[in-house]
Amino acid sequence: MKKLLGIVVLGLLWCNIGNAGVKEPGKINSLQCAIGAMDAYKDAKEYREANPKNNTVIYVSCVGAKYSWNWRGHKNLETAHKKSFKECTKHSKKQDTGECFLFAINDEIVWELSDDKANALNQTLSKTNEHNEEKYTSSNPSFKFVNINDPAFVKYTEQKKLTYKNRQDDIPGRFLYDQEDVTDDYQVHAIYVLASDSKDKQYDVKGVIEKIVLKGNKHFKNKTKEKRFRLDLNKDGKLDVSFLRLPITKKQLNKHEDGTVFIAAETVRNGFYHPKKLYTIFYQDAYKREWGQVGDAILETPTGKVEVVGGVTYLGSEMGTKDAMNPHLHELFHALGFVQLCAPKAVIEKNSRWGKNDHLSFANDIMSDRDSGSKNIDIKRKQYYGHSNKDCPMDLRKSVFLEPTEQDAQLEPRTESCKMTRWVKIYNHQRSLNCRAKLDF
Repeated sequence: MKKLLGIVVLGLLWCNIGNAGVKEPGKINSLQCAIGAMDAYKDAKEYREANPKNNTVIYVSCVGAKYSWNWRGHKNLETAHKKSFKECTKHSKKQDTGECFLFAINDEIVWELSDDKANALNQTLSKTNEHNEEKYTSSNPSFKFVNINDPAFVKYTEQKKLTYKNRQDDIPGRFLYDQEDVTDDYQVHAIYVLASDSKDKQYDVKGVIEKIVLKGNKHFKNKTKEKRFRLDLNKDGKLDVSFLRLPITKKQLNKHEDGTVFIAAETVRNGFYHPKKLYTIFYQDAYKREWGQVGDAILETPTGKVEVVGGVTYLGSEMGTKDAMNPHLHELFHALGFVQLCAPKAVIEKNSRWGKNDHLSFANDIMSDRDSGSKNIDIKRKQYYGHSNKDCPMDLRKSVFLEPTEQDAQLEPRTESCKMTRWVKIYNHQRSLNCRAKLDF
């Protein structure tokens, strides 16, 4: 037997083991389960790179084609074993994937496989250093997809065909469509959204939405000393705000598996997917306990699928409209791909499929995971705006949606499948352009 890339191969085939315990290596000769655990292996490796003094252990449970895993990092190896085994056992009971066995300790994989499967796993392991941009994209629930053959679908070039679902919504100064643009540049467009039973507070025609967006832009300029979003304005110089009433009630939205994605998909279905627009969406009422979230939908265009991503702010939350500029800016930053997971202080999240999340792990920043009221924008210029991190090519300062525009301006980072990724090592501007071009049909 050969010890390849840290894999310990004992050549044992599958055997039943009852009452598995801490530190007991897995002996289930399943390549599918072993390869499935490689996501955990890579996440744990990234964790150790950021925390070189800590240890990691991975436990896996596997029955047939079903498997689940858990990994833990800790300075004390014994503590890591106990916590990971406990969490793995908890998850395996919920998912009915059997007992938990030890898969890896730090770099060493101790799961026992036959020679042929060990060789196949070695090939997978040799690729763990390759950066997979597709991994760092969002999930794909079925309600996220918007098909252009849907009878309710409206092209962005034909939005004037839209009609009011509620006749009382048809009031002076309100528009169901994106009004004629005064510039051909990339710009941010606002949408005011109500549920089917929402009482119309007319935040669009009364200037409430405009006030929030302009306040956010002023704050952006004050904090960066240079930049602000290029806004979609009408010919009178006012913020262009479109109106949309959802086909479901407030209660139905709150019970939805992902109401934010539903809202995003409905905006796309109503023609809000312009190739040069970034959408900031304001839902009048409350959604669960959220202040704001990223909303994304997959549009199946004639030339392929494209993810359309925007920011959603919930005006009916405890925050209200007074401080709505915070989630408005926060979610737009997310919609542009920030905070990238390669940022030095991106949150370490051991049990996620990414190993991190796209917030900052310290307080006092608008992108913090623990200080939602903060208004600072990367004050030290080390994380996502105007930074010099060579391993993190995306820079909010270079966004095409900001003015003045940089010569080396950037769109949101895209994978080959035209999904937005939260971690790119090499920014491909042409790919992002090509993905946006698919929206022009």
